[in-house]
Amino acid sequence: MYDVNTKRIDQVLEHMSRMLDLLDKLSERGAKAVLADEVAVAAMERALHLSIEGIVDVGNALIDGFIMRDPGSYSDIVEILRDEQVITDEQALILTRVTDFRKHLVNDYTSVPVNEMYSLVEEAAGMIRQFEPQVRAFLKKELF
Repeated sequence: MYDVNTKRIDQVLEHMSRMLDLLDKLSERGAKAVLADEVAVAAMERALHLSIEGIVDVGNALIDGFIMRDPGSYSDIVEILRDEQVITDEQALILTRVTDFRKHLVNDYTSVPVNEMYSLVEEAAGMIRQFEPQVRAFLKKELF
């Protein structure tokens, strides 16, 4: 039997949903308004960062719980989820771009390319939002 921490996965997915709601609210304001507002940019950075951490944490929980191959990087986590059919090929492409952006938010945080970040959020938010139902469907299929 698998030892999957579904309680932790649920907590992270719920938090990700709140962060995605915040990203949606920021996006509704429009690029010009967000990029001109230091607080909005900081909020977008944080919400995107926590969404990325959520993808990574949930991915690691699935990888550990279902004894999948060990990842070598953040983008490898996404690749494993694609290989194991947790997410689709299309989702994997976008989520890889999203997880790759993490280095700007964590390592290069003094010079985050905010225009690129805004564009990434606009493009990827819908795909990130699909992550939760894909994970829940996978868990249902594998555990119940």
